[in-house]
Amino acid sequence: MGGVPVTLEIAAVTDIGQKRSSNQDNFYVNGCYIDHYNAVAERFDAVDSLNAHVLAVCDGMGGQADGDVAAMIGVSTISDYSDSLRQSENSQNASRTARRMLREANGRILEKCKESGKKMGSTVSMLVVANQYVYACNLGDSEIYHKTQYGIERLSKPQTFAQELVDMGAISEDQASRSYIRNQLSQYLGMENIRGLKPNENFTTIRNGDMLLICSDGVSDVLPNHSIYATLSSGRPVRDIADALIEKALRKGSGDNLTVVIARVLDDGRTAILRRRLALLLGVTAGVVAFVAMLLSLI
Repeated sequence: MGGVPVTLEIAAVTDIGQKRSSNQDNFYVNGCYIDHYNAVAERFDAVDSLNAHVLAVCDGMGGQADGDVAAMIGVSTISDYSDSLRQSENSQNASRTARRMLREANGRILEKCKESGKKMGSTVSMLVVANQYVYACNLGDSEIYHKTQYGIERLSKPQTFAQELVDMGAISEDQASRSYIRNQLSQYLGMENIRGLKPNENFTTIRNGDMLLICSDGVSDVLPNHSIYATLSSGRPVRDIADALIEKALRKGSGDNLTVVIARVLDDGRTAILRRRLALLLGVTAGVVAFVAMLLSLI
């Protein structure tokens, strides 16, 4: 990644919501995550300059026992692999490391299931943000968005049985959003068939002013893309935007836990790269001039 830092303004918020008795969501931001269970409301914000950032949301499966345990295993495993993820030279290397990490997290959850005698699982949606690439992956239905000056793009793809029917052409996106199986996951951490673990992956690049959002389905299920885009475009500090998304989702009647991680790109590192290249060019030019001067002195 060339050792060029990327500066992000980051905020993360989780809220238990209006109808759940426990919070089974968790988030990860460059080494920080919620290290206790059933967080009613937690928040984090910072401006970080790093060669690469690792951001994630894990949503413990509400229909399973100990979803909060599974979500914490997810973020703690990301923490264990964060140095390797940040050292990835390109998106392909990040993908290989992420897949190893997901298999490890899946195995840890299955071990915990054996110990407790309870079935548990979690979604995971993660970003690795560097100056030369952005790598995104998800298992389950926690969403990832990339907002630019031109609009908003979803980098994730819901891994649900309803989405599989959409992909087959059996139902429409609108029918899927109202289907009783819209939240039944086809991929998640805690799957017993580890060979069937197939994360959705996406790759992009960033520019100054771009914004990245990861959120649990407690937010994305009730807020359409245009509403998310309008909130991200408000120009407010990201901690205020994070709060606004949670508040909007609650007003829309979200019945789930709600979690968002937002990052605004303050410096994408391109200026530093150009300065390095210019310095190299000037150094080479100075060397050539000196060499020519030496030759002329010999004539």
